[in-house]
Amino acid sequence: MSRALARRVLPSGHVVVVRMSEIVDGDLAVNDPDGLLEERRCSLEGAESGESSWTWLNQTHGISVVTVEEPGGAAGSEADAAITRYPGCVLSVQVADCAPVALIADNGGLAVAHAGWRGVLGGILEEASEALRSLVGGPQRAVVGPCIHPCCYEFGSEDLRRVVGVFSREVEAVTRDGHPALDLSAAVVASLEKAGVNDFEIDGACTSCDDRYWSHRATGSGSRQAMVAVLTEGSGSDVA
Repeated sequence: MSRALARRVLPSGHVVVVRMSEIVDGDLAVNDPDGLLEERRCSLEGAESGESSWTWLNQTHGISVVTVEEPGGAAGSEADAAITRYPGCVLSVQVADCAPVALIADNGGLAVAHAGWRGVLGGILEEASEALRSLVGGPQRAVVGPCIHPCCYEFGSEDLRRVVGVFSREVEAVTRDGHPALDLSAAVVASLEKAGVNDFEIDGACTSCDDRYWSHRATGSGSRQAMVAVLTEGSGSDVA
């Protein structure tokens, strides 16, 4: 079942809850081939939240960020991150090996981002952090969900050089078979640090190794799990 990655009571008095779905929660891919996506969203969100509308994105591995001002606002936008300062807005990104990242602002703001290697290289996390800082200001912390780890992430040498050139050799690794690999989590951390975010939690699950999650790299699956995050008033309800 979906599990809580984080629950934070903010200095602003708000509460942020970040959850991660698993295979047993069903396919959260936005193309919804079986017509059950809304039902699955509601089951993850919980009856007490009062809203069944998520902000989901048509993700492009780009650096576009949308601002959400009401539940379900900007749903379907071509973007790879969403930000809000409004309680009750459920933000989500769908992943199979890319890193889902939540940014939590102490002053009462929230962002979620879809961070594959192209998006990280392009600056999606810096863009999301800056947009959130412009919206509410104040310190930010990050929660990085399950993603593919270098043990399973064989990577082309030319693309790996590009990523190393932007960050450092800390993102360079090898697979369990000794082939060149990208450490996506390390690249995410390096990008967050460039954005001025130095407080982060990283989930230890590798989507390719852990059978709780779909992995496009391991199986070619088109199915997706979702990171789901919501900002509530201090006395409000949480994502279930």
